[in-house]
Amino acid sequence: MGKIKIDGFRMHQHILDEFRYIKDQSFDKPTASAYVVYLTMLKQMHIENNPRGILKEYNLSYWAKKLDISYTSLYGGKKFLEKYHFVKEEIQNDLPVLVLKDVEKLNTPEREGVKLNYLLVPHALFDTNILAEFVRTSNPEGIELLLSLFNQFRTSMSNRGMISLDKLKQSRKMSTLKKKLNKKAKDVRKVLEILEALFDIEFEGLSYRKEQVWIKKINFSLKPECVIEDTDEFEVNRLLAQFSQELTYRLDELQIKYKARDKKDIMIAFKQEVVSFLYHLIDEDDNSYKYRDKWLRSFFLNTLDSVVEHIQREKERLGHFKIYTIGGFFRKVFRKQFKNAIKDIPYEYIHDAKIREFQITGSKPLLSTII
Repeated sequence: MGKIKIDGFRMHQHILDEFRYIKDQSFDKPTASAYVVYLTMLKQMHIENNPRGILKEYNLSYWAKKLDISYTSLYGGKKFLEKYHFVKEEIQNDLPVLVLKDVEKLNTPEREGVKLNYLLVPHALFDTNILAEFVRTSNPEGIELLLSLFNQFRTSMSNRGMISLDKLKQSRKMSTLKKKLNKKAKDVRKVLEILEALFDIEFEGLSYRKEQVWIKKINFSLKPECVIEDTDEFEVNRLLAQFSQELTYRLDELQIKYKARDKKDIMIAFKQEVVSFLYHLIDEDDNSYKYRDKWLRSFFLNTLDSVVEHIQREKERLGHFKIYTIGGFFRKVFRKQFKNAIKDIPYEYIHDAKIREFQITGSKPLLSTII
């Protein structure tokens, strides 16, 4: 396996710091169920693909059934989050939504002037009994340990190139775990047994004294289901993620009712109708994609502006505007606009991109089909 990353969704360090502040400064400590409910909301945000932290389809009953945790426990966790303003209910476009505090600001540092600092929570967590066990045993410290490990693994992966998964390890001394979990060694081992659903765990300095087991250090390795290969051959994924965030703002601005699938369809259409034609558009001087990325950003934003203007004009003229298939509508717009806009790219860029694609693929370049 080449360069790898955790296959999961973001949880910002700022939010963890807020949980920690309440824990340190208040008699009302964060409960395990509060952590779990917040994680389900972040997972739902990922499903709905809404970086603004606005949840339109969150269902507490679904997550109670999915995780095999009583609805009453999760409801108590949700109330804790509401009490400390991690989440609030609002009415937007005549529909009830949940809004996660600060998430929009934290997901758009270029807008808000904040530093992007987050860990990744594996999707695989929701296929285990880890969260249910920590709620059942009222063990928020276990969840804090879990998130701490995810944070360290994410940092470790981002600082390394190609590496085998079994070479990535994080360690904790038994004395540290006893203090952090506020448990005796025997109960710490029970927590480790729960974590074995996502981690391979090794003991160092293992010894036996009479009937007692003594462990000096514990090594954690992530299991394969927590990671994916970090493949982005043409370096477009991060760019498309930024465009997807901008798309959310524009759709909300237009008060268009949409689902997560609609946004996904729009971005797929953009990638197929525009981005795929420009994979091989490279700056010769430093072998980068600076010109391509700048052009794509300008094209995407200009296209969104033209869509906004068109819809607003039609609303003024007819009093309404109806889109039957959002993805299909945007696909037609991207295709039409791209055929004209591509003529603004300097000839030498287009010529070199065609040659480069043919040399790599041996097939007729995509660009040759339109220009």
